[in-house]
Amino acid sequence: MASASFTLWEMSFCGLVLTAYVVMPLIALINRLKRPAQARKSGAMMECEKCSVDLMHSLVPHAALPDYRFRGMHLKMSAVHVGFDDVGVKLKNGKCILEGVTGEFRPKKVAAIMGPSGAGKTTFMNALCGRCYYGTTSGEIRINSQVSSIAEIKNFRGFVPQDDIVHEHLTVREQLYYSARLRNAEDTSRKVINYIVEDVLNVMQLVDVQHSLVGNVERRGISGGQRKRVNIGVWDGNSVHLSVNGHSVKQN
Repeated sequence: MASASFTLWEMSFCGLVLTAYVVMPLIALINRLKRPAQARKSGAMMECEKCSVDLMHSLVPHAALPDYRFRGMHLKMSAVHVGFDDVGVKLKNGKCILEGVTGEFRPKKVAAIMGPSGAGKTTFMNALCGRCYYGTTSGEIRINSQVSSIAEIKNFRGFVPQDDIVHEHLTVREQLYYSARLRNAEDTSRKVINYIVEDVLNVMQLVDVQHSLVGNVERRGISGGQRKRVNIGVWDGNSVHLSVNGHSVKQN
């Protein structure tokens, strides 16, 4: 009886595996068949946007019009001011690797953190964003003059690490789509998610490679610069206020 039960379990497991092997290629085929239509839709949206801007310029030559009109991402008007005093980091063995960093990031400004290798740029950004899991952070961080942490405003900031975190077997559009689904509210409609993806593709200038695989060293995909833009776009899918990227901090 035990042997028969075990055999039935084996058959059920094999059936699930076979079903997965059949379903996954079908899903991949359906997605591949959808790509031309998505590309045509993206191109049509770009042409419509360009025509509308040209029409307004012809009617009102001196009108100040944006180059792109966002459909899914909504610009947040509130400003984020980040101040920090005497920020430092100590490792668990007591060694100090960062000490006495004081300054501020003003709204609507771009701030660059520059220095030689090993100067502590990444350590400082990790401390600022509450990502120093390997040590203890000291000092004071203020958000809009209130003592707080950037980690507490995760809905308004994005952290782009130095090393790319994109999936090599997904296309550019798939990377942005899945990120937008995960980073936005659960009840966000598919239409809004697709609009957000279109917004990021246009802002990051990735429309032409939206259906290209990201790839890796062994399998050629998009270029290094495009890969970095995808990496940034993955974190911009929820209309961030504050974007921390590589060696710089940028506010929108």
